Amino acid sequence: MKKTKKPRRKRVSRKAKRGVHHSVKCELPINYRSGWELAYAKWLDACPSVLSYRYEPYAVGYVSNVRTGKLRKYYPDFEVTYTDGTKALIEVKPKKKMTLARNVKKFAAAGAFCKKQGIDFRVVTEVDLKALGLLR
Repeated sequence: MKKTKKPRRKRVSRKAKRGVHHSVKCELPINYRSGWELAYAKWLDACPSVLSYRYEPYAVGYVSNVRTGKLRKYYPDFEVTYTDGTKALIEVKPKKKMTLARNVKKFAAAGAFCKKQGIDFRVVTEVDLKALGLLR
């Protein structure tokens, strides 16, 4: 009996879309790490209620391992300043990664940081990006 080999499945590259985005509303060029970040940055550029924004402006410290006390830094994606003077710290993240332990720790630290600064913290997922018309 002759064995037949199954055809191998092609691997799809999962490399993130990376590049540089230049904006008149952002002080420095953005070295984005995903297509979602780029889409959101372009949306911020077009949004009339956004005065300006910055990319990864803060390093938020958090404890990654409670047992060892290991400290790490987390860099939320965007700080947005609106025309009414309010500010928000925005993280762009896939919905399926919201409940990962490391992300829960990061978001809690960012929430506490924002509370001290008097600004909002939000996580934008693909659901939000679709609602804005940025994804299909």
